[in-house]
Amino acid sequence: MDCLREAHHGQVFRLLAQDLSGLLTVEQLADHLSDLADATLQVTLELCWKQLKGRHRDEPRFAIVAYGKLGGKELGYASDLDLIFLYDDTDDRAQEVYSRLAQRFSRWVTGRTAAGVLFDIDLRLRPQGESGLLVSSMDAFRRYQRESAWTWEHQALTRARYCAGNPGRARRSRKSATRS
Repeated sequence: MDCLREAHHGQVFRLLAQDLSGLLTVEQLADHLSDLADATLQVTLELCWKQLKGRHRDEPRFAIVAYGKLGGKELGYASDLDLIFLYDDTDDRAQEVYSRLAQRFSRWVTGRTAAGVLFDIDLRLRPQGESGLLVSSMDAFRRYQRESAWTWEHQALTRARYCAGNPGRARRSRKSATRS
């Protein structure tokens, strides 16, 4: 966890130096910070999956979708990350396994170590908000978008994008949600 934080902080420092030197536009900086966040989240997800006990497959059928500033590739130095977790797996253990993965991932990203914190994350945009499950199946997410989502949740999808995990899962979720 410390290695991830040190690598991330080092790259942010390099971007800050370029920013202060006038070498980056605001748009370029936001793109670089967003790409760095995507890469950091992907590595974190991979490490969490490898350490997860009770995995039922070698590769997770799991996607992290970013909303807000990360979703719009407008990340700033102090931005939090608005994320939702989706899976596409019919195994009987899938809900439990992916819930544990999301919990571990969240602890890794938000946990404070000697090297600091990676990111603050906001998970309230998931279906049913804070009262909803931490992880949703693709089918449940699709149903929610078609039957229960508020107008602002449909609007938030316009800035949503895949940021880590299995890209095929995220493409499928985006297509099915935008059809509603």
